[in-house]
Amino acid sequence: MKLQYAFSLSVFGTYFLLIFGLFALIIKNIYRSKASNSHGAGKALVFIALTIASLAHTWFYMFKYMAWSFANYELSLAGGETQDLLHRIASWLYDTSLFEEAWALVCFHPLNWWWSEQLCTFTVGAWTVFLAIEGNRYNVKHLWAYMLLGQIVAISVASNLFYLALVLSQPPPQEQVSKLTTGPKLWITVILSLATVAISPSTSRQTFLPNLLVMHALLFIPVIGSPSTSLGGPSARFSIDSRNLLRIVQLTAAIIHLRTVLAAVNFLKQGEQSAAPSMVAVAWTVLHSHPAQSSIGWDVIWTTISFVIWILARPARPFQGSRNMALSYLLLATPVSSVGVTAPYVLRPLSEPAIVKEE
Repeated sequence: MKLQYAFSLSVFGTYFLLIFGLFALIIKNIYRSKASNSHGAGKALVFIALTIASLAHTWFYMFKYMAWSFANYELSLAGGETQDLLHRIASWLYDTSLFEEAWALVCFHPLNWWWSEQLCTFTVGAWTVFLAIEGNRYNVKHLWAYMLLGQIVAISVASNLFYLALVLSQPPPQEQVSKLTTGPKLWITVILSLATVAISPSTSRQTFLPNLLVMHALLFIPVIGSPSTSLGGPSARFSIDSRNLLRIVQLTAAIIHLRTVLAAVNFLKQGEQSAAPSMVAVAWTVLHSHPAQSSIGWDVIWTTISFVIWILARPARPFQGSRNMALSYLLLATPVSSVGVTAPYVLRPLSEPAIVKEE
């Protein structure tokens, strides 16, 4: 076997070893939290079930995508392949950029981007802020592992594991938090990441991958090293109130999503379709148009469902508002906007002055 083929196989194998390693690290930390906190067992079962369901569903389509890519590659070979299966797989891995191919399939079309943009805005915006704030508040270890798992497996899987870690962690001490601030390491990163999402539809074949890699890389900055938030203590220079950051995230995500929707509607009108009544049907068709699209589309759906359940299950705090109001807002607004737009609004009270109590 050629050296470059062997290297491609080793990279592919390392990818799955990394996934198993991340699961092991996160589960070990969650188990230790469970050992020190007997509360939240019932809620934990819900998030365990959501983790398993989202992993099985999204990766069913991910494996289908890999099978499609392999079959498509072999069809493209002149004269066919006569080598053994291992050599053929190695050749496919060497000649195919699965990461770039999958993302290109779900981004380079207005209707595909309608699905993918929802996951991108949630991940770089509300999810990153939430991970930094609650990870610091509950002293969750290895926040970078949740971010990395979300990027290489599924955001829905990583978010459910993080919710699981929160419900099993020791609640923060009962303290009055006068102001929750976010340092420049967090808010600058989030704004830059949102910018990469905004320009994604305008990238070319040459600039698409660099922009995508920058988007993914930026998200690790707030979750590595010293905390990027401050709970009522001394704030880093140039820090801003986390409520203001979440307002910026919501407004930016809303603008991005509005542009995405308008592009999708214009595309449907060009096809001489009535956009309003056909939008739901078209979205469902696009969701199942390709295995790569199904994987990321169902990741959006599972992420949204899981976030709604988290809002219902999260520990009660004064000033965080009515759960019924938050639930009504999510159920009514998310289908017409996206979880990337509605999540920042619901999370905003997390930074209000609060005495934490476990229900």
